[in-house]
Amino acid sequence: MSDAPEAGPGSGGFSLELGEDLVQTREWLHEFAVSVIRPAAAEWDEREETPWPVLEEAAKIGLYSLDFYGQQYLDPSGLGIPVTFEELFWGDAGIGMSLAGSTLAALAVVANGTPEQAGEWCPQMFGGPGDVKLGAFCSSEPDAGSDVSAIRTRAVYDAARDEWVLNGVKTWATNGGIANVHVVVASVEPAFGSRGQASFIVPPGTPGLSMGQKFRKHGIRASHTAEVVLSDVRVPGSLVLGGRARLEERLARVREGGSAGEQAAMKTFEASRPGVAAMAVGIARAAAEYATEYSRTRVQFGRPIGQNQGLAFQLADIAAAVDGKEAYGILEALAGKLDHLLQRRHGLRKDKRNHPHEVELAADLPKVT
Repeated sequence: MSDAPEAGPGSGGFSLELGEDLVQTREWLHEFAVSVIRPAAAEWDEREETPWPVLEEAAKIGLYSLDFYGQQYLDPSGLGIPVTFEELFWGDAGIGMSLAGSTLAALAVVANGTPEQAGEWCPQMFGGPGDVKLGAFCSSEPDAGSDVSAIRTRAVYDAARDEWVLNGVKTWATNGGIANVHVVVASVEPAFGSRGQASFIVPPGTPGLSMGQKFRKHGIRASHTAEVVLSDVRVPGSLVLGGRARLEERLARVREGGSAGEQAAMKTFEASRPGVAAMAVGIARAAAEYATEYSRTRVQFGRPIGQNQGLAFQLADIAAAVDGKEAYGILEALAGKLDHLLQRRHGLRKDKRNHPHEVELAADLPKVT
């Protein structure tokens, strides 16, 4: 990620320039991508397996850890995670996803759970050197991808035993079936659609949870992706994220015609979007660099193909597009950080009634295609 120039009047204006700490973090991550990720990328892509040795090396230096990712998510600029994910995915998308996959499950617990739940379960999604662990966020289903309201996995409360009973099938789950801790989105009140859903923590070794089909993919193959089968999975009543009392309050509001105020899956996805954009930027950067290098070494008709004007123009357009997407990713991260702060400080909901200028602000952002 190149340091962006100031974008505001005078030296005290708004700036997109990275702070010194983030620049150092980026350089540290880039060195890890160059020295560890890229040399291992081809092997683990062919093996289509989780690159445990790479995760172990990352854990040894504190990269694959709850502390590191927590610091990046809490960075005041809001750019810690985008910078991190861009560099990891510049190294390799598959290994990058293996290093980042547990963060989505941890983010689900932080975004929807109580401080006590986050303190107990998030560390168990990362482990430490010599004992690397994984987390998995399980939302999508065969008939419910982007349409989270179509989720069919059920969670039924057994009052006699103070347990939730989960049944269903999840699909496209990163680390699914091999993770130590699974976070599962399920429907408690199917008639309410997404407003009747909640997220549940499934501890390690819980009977009834198993891995279904492991998917063979065209790309990002060093990241494990599989189905998760839930057959009468019983978890303690305390493991619904946010607590049962808060869930019952939310469902009561919906029954009375009020707003649910939050959606289990979407709250997690919304918090992760700047990071996902940065992953794409990292992949685009790497692709542009590979293409440029190839154009210098591939010789046809007596000269490198990059010296042909038509191809040179295409490479210049690609470089400009990558730079544009990088700037847009920064703006998106900042906008997400601002929205999060507004909601926490003022209780605002992200809709047009509370954000009357949202449409105008969106229209002013650069369009990158």
